[in-house]
Amino acid sequence: MSIADLFGRYLRRPAAQAHWNGMAHTPLDRLPMVAIDCETTGLNPRRDRIVSFAAIRIGEGLQVVEPPALDLLIDPDVEVPARATALHGIDRTRLAGAPSFGQAFAPIAACLADSVVIGHFVGFDLAILGREAARAGKPWREPPSFDTAGLAASLGYLPEHDDLEILLGRLGIEPRGRRHNAADDARMAADLFVALAHRLIGQGRGTYGGTAAAHRTPRH
Repeated sequence: MSIADLFGRYLRRPAAQAHWNGMAHTPLDRLPMVAIDCETTGLNPRRDRIVSFAAIRIGEGLQVVEPPALDLLIDPDVEVPARATALHGIDRTRLAGAPSFGQAFAPIAACLADSVVIGHFVGFDLAILGREAARAGKPWREPPSFDTAGLAASLGYLPEHDDLEILLGRLGIEPRGRRHNAADDARMAADLFVALAHRLIGQGRGTYGGTAAAHRTPRH
């Protein structure tokens, strides 16, 4: 079973639920973007919780900006299942002293403001962020987004090869960091988007509007 099968309908909703408030012909290399990743207690945004959030900016010229703009542990106020800890290494001990999502919301919202959000299967990240915001009584407006899995599919990389590390390898890019670490996954998603963006630019589709038109959700 693929990760997309596990995420289900959250990955099959239309891409770019919100629209960027700038001009559609803005070149990708001038578009304000931030790549994100959430590590969680499970894969159901309705009931599971965020334990880690990271964001990495993609600056002018499609340059991945280091260090991460945000890299936070978040106390979910529930037990972290052993199967989740086995994946990302985060347990209650590591979360001691971490802020709640309500306390972390302001820096997260500020980081995403006025940017197009990038992520691998980003629909899941945005769904669980929205659910956490509602639970904490915080105002949430879903930002415009591009999903690297969907963009890869639109450029001919078949859905059965939608794993982040596999796609990077197929593009000749060495993965930086380890999977299921929020900052490292955000960085790898940023690297993947940059590689895909250069291909879109080469096809004459290297604008916000061109990328939005090319974008489609992977189907399984």
